[in-house]
Amino acid sequence: MRNDIRLPFVSLGVLAALGSAAPAALASANATAPQPPSGIVDTNPASVPSKAVPAPPPPKPAPAPQPILGLSTLRLLSEKNLITPAEYQAAQKDLAELMASRATDSTTLSLGKWRTTLYGYVQMDMMYHSTQSFPDFSANFPVARPDTYAGGHGRFTSTIRDSRIGLRLASPELGKVRASGVIEMDFLGPTGSIGTNISESGFFVNANLRVRHAFLKIETPVVDVLFGQYWDLFGWQPHYFPAIVQWPGLVGELFARTPQLRVSHNFKTDLVNVEVAAAAMRAPERDSAAPEGQGGVRVVFNKWTSWHTGYLTGTSLTPASIALSGDLRHFSVPEFSDKPKASRTATTTAIAANAYLPIIPATKDKKDNSLSLVGEFVTGHSINDMYTGLTGGLAHAALPNPGGVNPAPTYVSTVDTGLVVYDAKGTLRAPRWTTLMVGLEYYPPFVGGRVGIFANYSRLQLHDASTYPNPSRVRDHESFYDVGFFVDPMEAVRFGLDYAHIDDVYADGVTASNDAVQITGFLFF
Repeated sequence: MRNDIRLPFVSLGVLAALGSAAPAALASANATAPQPPSGIVDTNPASVPSKAVPAPPPPKPAPAPQPILGLSTLRLLSEKNLITPAEYQAAQKDLAELMASRATDSTTLSLGKWRTTLYGYVQMDMMYHSTQSFPDFSANFPVARPDTYAGGHGRFTSTIRDSRIGLRLASPELGKVRASGVIEMDFLGPTGSIGTNISESGFFVNANLRVRHAFLKIETPVVDVLFGQYWDLFGWQPHYFPAIVQWPGLVGELFARTPQLRVSHNFKTDLVNVEVAAAAMRAPERDSAAPEGQGGVRVVFNKWTSWHTGYLTGTSLTPASIALSGDLRHFSVPEFSDKPKASRTATTTAIAANAYLPIIPATKDKKDNSLSLVGEFVTGHSINDMYTGLTGGLAHAALPNPGGVNPAPTYVSTVDTGLVVYDAKGTLRAPRWTTLMVGLEYYPPFVGGRVGIFANYSRLQLHDASTYPNPSRVRDHESFYDVGFFVDPMEAVRFGLDYAHIDDVYADGVTASNDAVQITGFLFF
């Protein structure tokens, strides 16, 4: 809904109307009062001032009345000065980072000085895969080997599971302090394993709600504080997500959200902004008794801009930037025994470098002929959980059983799959991963920015893959190629189509490949 509906008190409106009419009546009376003829000096001493008196300053415009209850949009509220420029900029930033940059035109409910913005989209996808490897999206799940039935037969899927809905709430400002919060959900909640504990129809038709984001934010002139579930700071997500029809996270693309406490500050100048941040994250292993630490610095070049679309849902004029970030984790797992008494520990690190570079710059008023590049490089240990669906086929080795006991002794893991593993010698290992992603995005001329074309390449590598148990299941490396386009036939509607190819190379040298074609449609609200 785009109309601005207000319900002010009638008595206040009448008083305001009378108050505004009084100065006009007084001005009219002065204009019609008798004036001395031209060239004749008024000799009345009372009418001759002793010295010149400066004209009074013009009255300040009255502030716009605050609606008690109303429906509008953030953009209209800003244009009518019902929210401050700082409030509007904060809302724009939040919504862009939620990949919902169109939400400044979404329905906003005002209750006093509280603002609640409803945003989201209805999404439908149809996808074909040349193998039966994935439930719907491919992400970093293993491609079925070519010597299996699943590796030699295709699959067609239709799904609405990536549709989502969100609420952004903003409280009244207190001086220069702003408080806001977000709750956002999609329909990718756990529904079970098709054919095991849920039917195929139930999985796709009765999709479950899942929390994506749930956080509060307090912004001050000194420091900003974020407390709740939000994008990982590592990789400065989501600023460097590429345009894509295939669902993120892609092969080798950082894509993770988790509960955290983050503090940050943005040093702003006209040409360059420098943002620094540090965060205490949910530990990847709670029994480590220590939070995960992340930190980073990001430099933004404000005047060097181009149009960028993250995933396929958030399109905005984006300045060039470069970023560095780091990750620190601690693990403490039971010793390699079926009856452990002691623990083994590992401390791991990782580093990420990101960049967004306008190759053919663009401005706010012109999308046509805009070309940009986005890139990401990551290397580190025990970080597979930051990539959607990535385990790499890693698992703990079997416990020694020299006496041939039946049943054989088993090791009970207390950590998510692939983060740290015991090899056959009983050595605790922290797998090392290196990933690379590059994306190009172009808006052709003469179409008013309603068409975007993209191409992406990414690769991930597990170091020393052949030294882990079960090499026929362990991934050595994986490559991803993608090309596609999207079109906006209407302001609130977008369609996209792309083709993707994946090569998954196992540690025993076998290559499994998958080709995919996907079409998607969005209605933004």
